[in-house]
This record gives sequence, structure tokens and C-alpha cells, in this order.
Amino acid sequence: MVLTDINTVIILGVILSLLFTELTGFLPAGLVVPGYLVLLINLPQAIFLTFLISLLTYIIVQFGVGKVTILYGKRKFAAMITVGIVLQFVLRAILPLDYGNVSELAAVGIIVPGLLANTIQRQGLATTFFSTGLLTAVTYGSALLLHVKI
Repeated sequence: MVLTDINTVIILGVILSLLFTELTGFLPAGLVVPGYLVLLINLPQAIFLTFLISLLTYIIVQFGVGKVTILYGKRKFAAMITVGIVLQFVLRAILPLDYGNVSELAAVGIIVPGLLANTIQRQGLATTFFSTGLLTAVTYGSALLLHVKI
């Protein structure tokens, strides 16, 4: 089996995320998030929008939807994913960006803001953004060391 560069980056991100979580106890959002963000490294506006959408998702679910309905566990996670997807579609319609280099991961990309928002709810904004940023940088550096084309 031949791994493509996209697969290699995602697998590398998953492995490093698992190691980081085991060593520190902190979650870098979802296991696929650092690898996905590395694939967006040439689109800093897309990375910024991903973090912005995740923050907006957290605020909407925590202080909006969560105030009018009982959300916990899987229901809260589903709400985070759903609101993140809706916000992402709305913002992409308003601010179209070319995500051509990661089109094979479009399904993963639409859930990333929800994963980030859910992790913000669990461990806080600073810890989530710092651990995700750190793991993204480590994954990117590791990919460069392995001569993976990004």
C-alpha cells in the first residue's frame, strides 16, 4: 500500500496527538485536527477561520442553544458539530476560499470546528488552542523532517 502525502500527514498527526494526550493529559481537539491544519498551512486565513468558527460554535451552543434546551454528553457534542457545520457553510459562502489542496478531506474539514468547540467546552479555550497549535506545529515539523510534500 502506498501512502499519499495527505494520508501521511493525517497519520502522523494522529500518532503525535495520541502521544501528546498520553504524556500530558491534554487533548489537541480531535486526533485528526493537527494533521488537517497542517494541510491548510499554506492557507493561514482558512486556519484562522477554523479557529474563529470553533469559538463562535462554542459560544452559540454554550450560551445560546444550551440555555433553551438541556444539552450534555452526546447531545451537546452533536450540537457542537451541527452548529460548526452550519457556521462553516455560511462563512464559506460569504468568504469563499479555495480548499483545493485538501478536497479529499472535505468531510473531515467540515467537522473540525465542532471538534475544536467541543474540546473548548471540556478543557477551556487557552488549553485547547495552545495544545492544538503546538501539535499542529510539531506535526508540520515532523512532516518536513520526513520530506513529506505538503
